[in-house]
Amino acid sequence: MQVRRKLVGLVAGVGLVIGGLLATVPAQAAAPADRSPSDTASAVTVVPAAAPAEVGVRASAPTISPAAERVRYVTDGTYSCPSGRLCARVWDPTQGKYKVFDLYRCNTYSLSYWSGGGDGGGFKNSQTDGTVARFYNSSGGVAHSSTAPDIAPSWWNWDPIWKIKNC
Repeated sequence: MQVRRKLVGLVAGVGLVIGGLLATVPAQAAAPADRSPSDTASAVTVVPAAAPAEVGVRASAPTISPAAERVRYVTDGTYSCPSGRLCARVWDPTQGKYKVFDLYRCNTYSLSYWSGGGDGGGFKNSQTDGTVARFYNSSGGVAHSSTAPDIAPSWWNWDPIWKIKNC
């Protein structure tokens, strides 16, 4: 099961929630036989549903599974990567900082809420010389590979990457 959710899916989900709210709010209520129409009008309160623009869409922090050896934040995008690690940097909109994941154990890591190109991402492959890290897309194909030592270009884009195998 894929854990990562794209913004498009989040927006669609908000639409479904709003649609569900609209379905549960009665447009009008029938007057009981012993009450006059004027009594009914004061007893029924119609609550308008929120428009999509009024619904706050919260940003989610990028995560990785299984857990990274170390997670840290840097403010200016500059970070070091200890020997023997693949370090991946992604923008965290919930903190307003870059989040750096140090991957040490050989594993396939699933990414959640990783997005952005431009200055939003990067990686450093400081593993043992010759170790190949692979970056997989949503269909499981290799979108990129990196042979240590290697540093991603400053324009690295995480949008097409769903998993990382660091070894």
